[in-house]
Amino acid sequence: MGRKNLILIFAFVVISIVCAIPAFAGMINGKAPSFKLRDLNGKHLSLDDFKGRVVIIDFWASWCPPCKKEFPELNKFSSSRPDLSVIAINIDKKREHVEGFLSGVPNISKNFHVLLDPDAAVIAEYNARAMPASFVLDRDGVIRYVHFGFRESDTAAWAEEVDKLSK
Repeated sequence: MGRKNLILIFAFVVISIVCAIPAFAGMINGKAPSFKLRDLNGKHLSLDDFKGRVVIIDFWASWCPPCKKEFPELNKFSSSRPDLSVIAINIDKKREHVEGFLSGVPNISKNFHVLLDPDAAVIAEYNARAMPASFVLDRDGVIRYVHFGFRESDTAAWAEEVDKLSK
Protein backbone atom coordinates (compact mmCIF):
# COMPACT_ATOMS: atom_id res chain seq x y z
CA MET A 1 0.00 0.00 0.00
CA GLY A 2 1.42 3.37 -1.03
CA ARG A 3 2.12 6.32 1.22
CA LYS A 4 -0.71 8.32 -0.37
CA ASN A 5 -3.23 5.54 0.38
CA LEU A 6 -2.04 5.29 3.99
CA ILE A 7 -2.44 9.06 4.42
CA LEU A 8 -5.97 8.90 2.99
CA ILE A 9 -6.89 5.99 5.28
CA PHE A 10 -5.47 7.82 8.29
CA ALA A 11 -7.37 11.00 7.38
CA PHE A 12 -10.58 9.00 6.97
CA VAL A 13 -10.14 7.35 10.38
CA VAL A 14 -9.45 10.68 12.11
CA ILE A 15 -12.45 12.36 10.48
CA SER A 16 -14.64 9.35 11.31
CA ILE A 17 -13.61 9.46 14.95
CA VAL A 18 -14.22 13.20 15.27
CA CYS A 19 -17.64 12.89 13.63
CA ALA A 20 -18.54 9.85 15.72
CA ILE A 21 -17.75 11.36 19.13
CA PRO A 22 -21.17 13.04 19.59
CA ALA A 23 -23.01 9.85 18.60
CA PHE A 24 -21.02 7.73 21.05
CA ALA A 25 -21.32 10.25 23.87
CA GLY A 26 -25.09 9.90 23.79
CA MET A 27 -24.79 6.13 24.27
CA ILE A 28 -22.72 6.24 27.46
CA ASN A 29 -24.92 5.23 30.43
CA GLY A 30 -27.59 3.97 28.04
CA LYS A 31 -28.77 0.38 27.57
CA ALA A 32 -26.77 -1.44 24.89
CA PRO A 33 -28.86 -2.27 21.82
CA SER A 34 -29.88 -5.93 21.76
CA PHE A 35 -28.79 -8.24 18.95
CA LYS A 36 -28.72 -11.87 17.87
CA LEU A 37 -25.96 -13.10 15.54
CA ARG A 38 -24.33 -16.38 14.54
CA ASP A 39 -20.91 -17.44 15.72
CA LEU A 40 -18.40 -19.29 13.53
CA ASN A 41 -20.10 -22.61 14.33
CA GLY A 42 -23.50 -21.32 13.22
CA LYS A 43 -24.85 -21.02 16.76
CA HIS A 44 -27.04 -17.99 17.49
CA LEU A 45 -25.86 -15.83 20.38
CA SER A 46 -27.57 -12.74 21.70
CA LEU A 47 -26.50 -10.01 24.08
CA ASP A 48 -29.01 -11.45 26.57
CA ASP A 49 -26.88 -14.63 26.73
CA PHE A 50 -24.27 -12.58 28.62
CA LYS A 51 -26.62 -10.99 31.14
CA GLY A 52 -25.02 -10.59 34.55
CA ARG A 53 -21.48 -10.42 33.14
CA VAL A 54 -19.18 -7.52 32.32
CA VAL A 55 -18.96 -7.45 28.52
CA ILE A 56 -16.79 -5.79 25.91
CA ILE A 57 -18.48 -5.59 22.52
CA ASP A 58 -15.80 -5.02 19.90
CA PHE A 59 -16.54 -4.25 16.24
CA TRP A 60 -13.71 -5.25 13.91
CA ALA A 61 -12.81 -6.31 10.38
CA SER A 62 -9.97 -8.37 8.94
CA TRP A 63 -8.93 -5.50 6.62
CA CYS A 64 -8.69 -2.89 9.41
CA PRO A 65 -5.03 -2.12 10.38
CA PRO A 66 -5.82 -1.00 13.98
CA CYS A 67 -8.05 -4.09 14.40
CA LYS A 68 -5.09 -6.29 13.51
CA LYS A 69 -3.22 -4.80 16.48
CA GLU A 70 -6.16 -4.71 18.87
CA PHE A 71 -7.64 -8.17 18.32
CA PRO A 72 -4.73 -10.23 19.75
CA GLU A 73 -4.40 -7.83 22.69
CA LEU A 74 -8.10 -8.02 23.49
CA ASN A 75 -7.99 -11.82 23.21
CA LYS A 76 -4.99 -11.99 25.55
CA PHE A 77 -6.69 -9.60 27.98
CA SER A 78 -9.90 -11.66 28.02
CA SER A 79 -8.02 -14.89 28.70
CA SER A 80 -6.79 -13.47 32.01
CA ARG A 81 -10.23 -12.21 33.07
CA PRO A 82 -12.74 -14.91 34.02
CA ASP A 83 -15.17 -12.13 35.03
CA LEU A 84 -15.31 -10.81 31.46
CA SER A 85 -16.93 -11.83 28.18
CA VAL A 86 -15.76 -10.32 24.90
CA ILE A 87 -18.15 -10.29 21.96
CA ALA A 88 -16.05 -9.60 18.87
CA ILE A 89 -18.45 -8.70 16.07
CA ASN A 90 -16.90 -8.98 12.64
CA ILE A 91 -18.33 -7.06 9.67
CA ASP A 92 -16.45 -8.74 6.81
CA LYS A 93 -18.67 -9.73 3.88
CA LYS A 94 -16.77 -12.97 3.27
CA ARG A 95 -16.40 -15.60 5.97
CA GLU A 96 -13.08 -16.82 4.52
CA HIS A 97 -11.55 -13.42 5.34
CA VAL A 98 -12.58 -13.86 8.98
CA GLU A 99 -11.25 -17.41 9.09
CA GLY A 100 -7.97 -16.35 7.45
CA PHE A 101 -7.52 -13.59 10.02
CA LEU A 102 -8.33 -15.89 12.94
CA SER A 103 -5.88 -18.55 11.73
CA GLY A 104 -3.13 -16.10 12.67
CA VAL A 105 -4.42 -15.62 16.23
CA PRO A 106 -3.35 -18.52 18.45
CA ASN A 107 -5.32 -19.64 21.50
CA ILE A 108 -8.62 -17.81 21.24
CA SER A 109 -9.86 -17.37 24.81
CA LYS A 110 -12.97 -19.24 25.98
CA ASN A 111 -14.27 -15.82 27.10
CA PHE A 112 -13.90 -14.48 23.54
CA HIS A 113 -16.87 -14.95 21.19
CA VAL A 114 -16.53 -14.10 17.49
CA LEU A 115 -19.88 -13.27 15.90
CA LEU A 116 -20.55 -12.54 12.24
CA ASP A 117 -22.41 -9.43 11.04
CA PRO A 118 -21.75 -9.38 7.27
CA ASP A 119 -24.66 -6.98 6.69
CA ALA A 120 -23.27 -4.56 9.31
CA ALA A 121 -26.70 -4.35 10.94
CA VAL A 122 -25.49 -4.38 14.55
CA ILE A 123 -22.64 -1.95 14.03
CA ALA A 124 -25.23 0.49 12.66
CA GLU A 125 -27.35 0.05 15.81
CA TYR A 126 -24.34 1.09 17.88
CA ASN A 127 -23.51 4.05 15.61
CA ALA A 128 -19.96 2.72 15.46
CA ARG A 129 -18.35 4.83 12.78
CA ALA A 130 -14.71 4.07 13.60
CA MET A 131 -12.86 0.75 13.56
CA PRO A 132 -12.26 -0.90 15.88
CA ALA A 133 -14.97 0.37 18.20
CA SER A 134 -15.29 -1.15 21.66
CA PHE A 135 -18.17 -0.76 24.10
CA VAL A 136 -17.65 -1.78 27.72
CA LEU A 137 -20.91 -2.85 29.39
CA ASP A 138 -21.68 -3.33 33.06
CA ARG A 139 -23.50 -6.41 34.40
CA ASP A 140 -26.88 -4.80 33.59
CA GLY A 141 -26.03 -4.29 29.91
CA VAL A 142 -25.46 -0.54 30.25
CA ILE A 143 -22.68 1.03 28.15
CA ARG A 144 -20.18 2.59 30.55
CA TYR A 145 -17.11 3.17 28.34
CA VAL A 146 -16.40 3.49 24.61
CA HIS A 147 -13.06 3.21 22.80
CA PHE A 148 -12.31 4.39 19.26
CA GLY A 149 -9.51 2.78 17.30
CA PHE A 150 -6.70 1.13 19.25
CA ARG A 151 -3.86 2.55 21.28
CA GLU A 152 -1.31 0.70 23.40
CA SER A 153 -2.83 2.36 26.47
CA ASP A 154 -6.20 0.70 25.83
CA THR A 155 -5.10 -2.49 27.59
CA ALA A 156 -4.57 -0.58 30.86
CA ALA A 157 -7.88 1.26 30.36
CA TRP A 158 -9.76 -2.03 29.82
CA ALA A 159 -8.26 -3.41 33.04
CA GLU A 160 -9.27 -0.36 35.05
CA GLU A 161 -12.78 -0.29 33.57
CA VAL A 162 -13.44 -4.00 33.98
CA ASP A 163 -12.12 -3.89 37.55
CA LYS A 164 -14.57 -1.07 38.40
CA LEU A 165 -17.50 -2.85 36.79
CA SER A 166 -16.68 -6.27 38.30
CA LYS A 167 -17.03 -5.08 41.88
